[in-house]
Amino acid sequence: MTDNLLLLVSAGVIGLVWLVAWLFMRVMRGEIDIGINTALLILLAAILVVPFAMNFSAHILANSIHRTGDAGHSDAEHEKR
Repeated sequence: MTDNLLLLVSAGVIGLVWLVAWLFMRVMRGEIDIGINTALLILLAAILVVPFAMNFSAHILANSIHRTGDAGHSDAEHEKR
């Protein structure tokens, strides 16, 4: 259950990062004309989302590595730790 939720949230974050990058590319090409306030708001969103995505993916990797490391131990050995 939690693995599906993690995949769903990470897919959403990746989609948001892709959307922001796509929007910046369209603005740089001159296809979209936006004001300076809107550009700063989008830049702020990008600055906040990218580190969050990196931190979130690091936690997912750490949890998956930790889970696979404990797979060989029985429950009794796990409780002794």
